[in-house]
Amino acid sequence: MFKTPTIRNAALTAPYMHNGVYATLEEVIDFYNKGGGSGMGFNLERQTLPFDNLNLTRSEQKALVAFVKTLTDDNVEVY
Repeated sequence: MFKTPTIRNAALTAPYMHNGVYATLEEVIDFYNKGGGSGMGFNLERQTLPFDNLNLTRSEQKALVAFVKTLTDDNVEVY
């Protein structure tokens, strides 16, 4: 088992993903909107995400990024 990390201050923690492949939240949202790795055609044996698209509109994707940014603590020190 593992604890799912919070998305608080996610706007301050780029690069994103386990390998740092995405530099922006917009890229991360686009990745998940396309169905993750399987949705993009990668054969990922243990991926637990559904392979289908989320079908978020551009407006919904922007709203999601804006929401994540509202969870930013302005009093945190970034190193």
